[in-house]
Amino acid sequence: MVQKNGVMPRIAAFQDFLRKNQLDGFLITGYLDQFYLMNFMFNPKETVLLVSGKKVVCFTRNLYVETLRREKSFLTIVGEDGDRLEAAILCAQKMGLKKIGFDAAKESYLSGETLIKKGCKASIGWITLMRQRKDKIELKNMRASNRLAYQTYCYIRPRIKTGMTESQVAAEMEQFMRAHGASSTSFATIVAFGKNAANPHHVTGKTKLKAEECVLIDFGCVYNGYCSDMTRSWWHGKKAPAQYTEIWNLVDKARQKGIKTVKPGHTGKQVDTATRNIIVQGGYGSFFTHATGHGVGIEIHEDPYNSQQCNAVLAEGNVVTVEPGIYLPGKYGVRLEDTVAVTKTGANILTRK
Repeated sequence: MVQKNGVMPRIAAFQDFLRKNQLDGFLITGYLDQFYLMNFMFNPKETVLLVSGKKVVCFTRNLYVETLRREKSFLTIVGEDGDRLEAAILCAQKMGLKKIGFDAAKESYLSGETLIKKGCKASIGWITLMRQRKDKIELKNMRASNRLAYQTYCYIRPRIKTGMTESQVAAEMEQFMRAHGASSTSFATIVAFGKNAANPHHVTGKTKLKAEECVLIDFGCVYNGYCSDMTRSWWHGKKAPAQYTEIWNLVDKARQKGIKTVKPGHTGKQVDTATRNIIVQGGYGSFFTHATGHGVGIEIHEDPYNSQQCNAVLAEGNVVTVEPGIYLPGKYGVRLEDTVAVTKTGANILTRK
């Protein structure tokens, strides 16, 4: 992210939020929100940012000070290895900031109560709202992250052999992603063989792959700070059972319908309904046991969601998953998932070559 007139564009946009909502300043303690604004990754609970209409003060561990001075010239940096939140509040008072907000959803009960007692105002998550619509740089990073996930699928599928364990497959996938630039996985890689695939959140384990059974892999990586998410399912063997083929085709049809429904002006509920109706009409509605999808970005699960509970309207720049599934307990399961970016006219699939 380039600096613009000495201030990063996302911070400038956040300062506009403050002015429009008559706040003099805002305390930001969430390390992922800090990464979003600054393009600099701290560890959790290491830093407090105080953003006012004209200034950004960073209270952080002394070990970061020299690096930040070199890389983030717009910051006022305070090395503080004590109570950084208290230091930030005192600084705000000295600056004459009277209306200071904080994101109530990202504070513990105790820290939230402390901030309120100090005169700060519990606010909605303005940065959370900003993060829902990705800018060009974010979309570029998300495309790269999801392309790497797709490349991982292309790499691992022909290498999965009878007798391999789920954990062996997961390890090889994760090694491939790391070797090609990922900093970590987006979440614990799911590899499910046979009846394990009927559990949407199966924990990868020591189960060995047998001839003539199903495979389900659900995985993603973090690349340049942004997550990817992808699921593929197939039959390992010469001939899939007729019912497996039936549910696979039904899930694929639902996935395609969901992706076509992702567009500006549609709600997450509409996407979920369009996807779910395909599976209900196919006679397997009770075996689709989760929402159609979720937002993806710096975190693997973000707003907006493609679910029956989400009436939020999709907008250009949102990135969401479409991941219908059918799970037959004791037999097998199928889930097919793509991550897509909302464009002006529809959806752009990111999980591709």
